[in-house]
Amino acid sequence: MDRIDFPLLGNSIIMAVVILVHVFFAFFAVGGSVLAVVAEWWGTKKKDNDYIRLARSVSGFLSDMMKINGVLGVAIVVLTIGLWTPFGAFLYSTQFWPFLAEGGVFLLLMIFAVIYHNTWDSVSRGMHIFYGLLTAFFAIMAGVLINAIWAFMMVPGKWMETQSRWDAFNTPILSESTTHLILPCLINGALLVFVWTYWKSRKPSEDQQYYQKVNKFTASIGGTLLFLQPISGILFLLKVKSATEALPTPNPWAQLSGGTATPFLYTMIGLGSVAVICTIVYWVMGHEKGRKALLAASIAMFIAFFIGGFTRERARKPYLVWNVMSMDQQFTKTMKDKGIGGTKQTAGAVVNGEQVFQGCKGCHSYKGQGGSVGPDLTNVPQKYKNKKDELMDFMRQPPSPANMVMTPFSGSEAELEALADYLLQN
Repeated sequence: MDRIDFPLLGNSIIMAVVILVHVFFAFFAVGGSVLAVVAEWWGTKKKDNDYIRLARSVSGFLSDMMKINGVLGVAIVVLTIGLWTPFGAFLYSTQFWPFLAEGGVFLLLMIFAVIYHNTWDSVSRGMHIFYGLLTAFFAIMAGVLINAIWAFMMVPGKWMETQSRWDAFNTPILSESTTHLILPCLINGALLVFVWTYWKSRKPSEDQQYYQKVNKFTASIGGTLLFLQPISGILFLLKVKSATEALPTPNPWAQLSGGTATPFLYTMIGLGSVAVICTIVYWVMGHEKGRKALLAASIAMFIAFFIGGFTRERARKPYLVWNVMSMDQQFTKTMKDKGIGGTKQTAGAVVNGEQVFQGCKGCHSYKGQGGSVGPDLTNVPQKYKNKKDELMDFMRQPPSPANMVMTPFSGSEAELEALADYLLQN
């Protein structure tokens, strides 16, 4: 069956757009759920209906948003299976139980989000807060489970030796990466409401006092949590360093410290630094005078969160899962030597170079067909004329710096030679 390729934008861009939209809603699902129940509890304690009104508004948005996020989650699964079939099959099999648990937890999250939103006037305040706590708990658990899958893709840890599903879940960076994911969710939840109420509170209206109060409340939460984010980021980076720096390159730490992920990491660090500085200005100047500084910090953090997604994605390239599954959807030679994955070539079978190239199309284009992540290979006949062995050596073991983004060829020698013949044809 031929590979599926989206025209114009390509598969990677389509997937990135869907994931980024999903991440936006998912972050707020976690942070907003916690914010809502905290606001309700605070309003009950202070006997202030403005905070309860905030909780009610957030719960309404969450109830509607869960439906959209559910559709986006299904779209990610469908796209993964349809566009990267071998990788999808490998990941869903290896992480079967976390994916199953994620589905169950997300269903419970949707149920309790709806219950929380629709029982404001029909149950006691204590019972309603309990529903809110359940919503927040299942939102956090959904984040923990999906992060475990992302962590596995970057640092498989003991799974490389054991192939145990438990080791695939319990990776070396699980706790640090989870903290570094959940904390931004809480920050996003508070700062998104802060930005919204900042805009609403500037316009004279009968609700202006309400928006000003909510604006200060969410600013206090977001402004406090912002100081913890750099700490969690540093701990996460140090854990990735200790877990991967001894691995052969390209490994995640090498990509972060001097590879394709480095520009994204430095950009994220720069934006995070701006956010922290602006937050300090906010606390020094006070809420009324320093709101614009916190607004700038919020915008910097929103951008940094998205850049962080690209940073993590680049840190695990050219492998989708380090040294296990490469971008061409083939198992690497290391895993084939262990008898995991790969296909056996029938003795005497004729190898089709064009068919072998299908595994390269995810990154490279050739004569107008293929991806745009890697260099166009159309000029290979001119560059490697009468140098077939040199071309094969390059693909067999890419030299530095190419090996930071290109995996060694994982097929047989017959397939490698057929691919070289195909690329060298006029």
